[in-house]
Amino acid sequence: MLKSVGLRSETFGTAQEFLRGKRPDGPSCLVLDVRLPGVSGLDFQRELVNAGVHIPIIFITGHGDIPMTEPIGAYRI
Repeated sequence: MLKSVGLRSETFGTAQEFLRGKRPDGPSCLVLDVRLPGVSGLDFQRELVNAGVHIPIIFITGHGDIPMTEPIGAYRI
């Protein structure tokens, strides 16, 4: 779907694979599922915040609840 509107995307099998990858030079965002292999998407968001990685995150899930919607940190967009 992203390619159909001219957007580039990259996929990662795990959160650790994303961390090992090179960050794009331009604007970007991260699309995360709440349920990831290994660490949860919410825990991974905390790791990114604690590591000083500021990237907008779009969460998708079929397993959400109201407490998950509470903000974890301040983000610069």
